[in-house]
Amino acid sequence: MYTVTLALRRDGNPSALPDPYGLAQRRADRRDATLLYWVGYVAACGAVYDGPVPTVVLDVDPRDVPHVETMLQDLSERHLGCEFCQSSARGLQAYIRDRDLGRLLLHWGIPGGDRTGSVPLRFVPAALLPHFVRGYLEGGRGTPPFGTRTTPSAAASIGRVVFEGPPAFLETLRKALRPHAEGQGTVAVRRDGTGRLTYTGRAASRVVRFAYRDAARSLPRLDRLRQTLRASGHAARSGRLRPRRRG
Repeated sequence: MYTVTLALRRDGNPSALPDPYGLAQRRADRRDATLLYWVGYVAACGAVYDGPVPTVVLDVDPRDVPHVETMLQDLSERHLGCEFCQSSARGLQAYIRDRDLGRLLLHWGIPGGDRTGSVPLRFVPAALLPHFVRGYLEGGRGTPPFGTRTTPSAAASIGRVVFEGPPAFLETLRKALRPHAEGQGTVAVRRDGTGRLTYTGRAASRVVRFAYRDAARSLPRLDRLRQTLRASGHAARSGRLRPRRRG
């Protein structure tokens, strides 16, 4: 049973999210970094239910309701409505009913109601991969490091990073992250067919550092983590931090 708990409304004009094929024809800029963050976020926690008016449905952490309002402002300049409902099966969900946004997200590969498939990583320019990965991590409700009760304040304190999704997508993501993580990551498939890509130890920390390079958009509750990462990155560039030797 669903109970409407909150409604958001906004006025404006057409979609700000580019078509994936249009993005491939030009040089990406900082605004695209924000938009690709949201593609990753929706890919992790959402689905598009097709119909006369396609509906984007997101599984939302209750702490992150204001973050969804920011998403509405970033992804579209037209009038959008968003209802927050409590599902007995999936917890808090956001419903966004907009024909153009729904169909565009389907073009990006956001799954339909069966929640199979995901964004083809060939749609994501290499320069924007950190932003997509950061969005996917932050959209993962219930998975480490940000979907659990405790919010980490430093990359070194993150011992485990988990991506959930279709196994084929996770294998492609694992290959894309291979140059940026010390460790291959492991993909396990559950009985229901869903997969989990897991990084532990130093590899988990390196994945987080990669994802938070120049974080154009991120969850407000991760402010302290971003500040710590910026400070450690600045110190490393200044020569105050030296990488540890292997051996």
